[in-house]
Amino acid sequence: MSSSITPSTSLRKYDVFLSFRGLDTRRSFISFLYKELVRRNIRTFKDDKDLESGRKISPELERAIEESKFAVVVISANYAASTWCLEELVKIMDVENKDSLTVIPVFHGVDPCHVRRQIGQVAVQLEKHEKREDREKVLSWRQALTNLASISGVCTLKW
Repeated sequence: MSSSITPSTSLRKYDVFLSFRGLDTRRSFISFLYKELVRRNIRTFKDDKDLESGRKISPELERAIEESKFAVVVISANYAASTWCLEELVKIMDVENKDSLTVIPVFHGVDPCHVRRQIGQVAVQLEKHEKREDREKVLSWRQALTNLASISGVCTLKW
């Protein structure tokens, strides 16, 4: 099954939903990627708000995920440190499981194996969450990360 990102006339509001940790990538990789997608007339949702720590994802963001054809999830060094990013990822993977979203992982400066096996920095970040968060919630984050890292994606270790 081959999918390509091309400008669409479908009923979906967005062609691409970008999921990323702003602290790591907003002013570099994401800025470049977003500009290139827009230049190619690909309808792209990028949340530009600086998010408060620990907030639940908004209904607007949930809707944007549901109304997108693709989700490009950029896993960077501090992605798993953000409860917001992890909640967003759980939603993305839930929608993907319903076959209504194609997920494209981008491992930006992160080894996909570390995400899949949850070792190294990813393990450290998840262990911190385990001290503060509900066990079931952390398990859902772990599962979403494992599922994401099991999808063939793009690796930008030396961007």
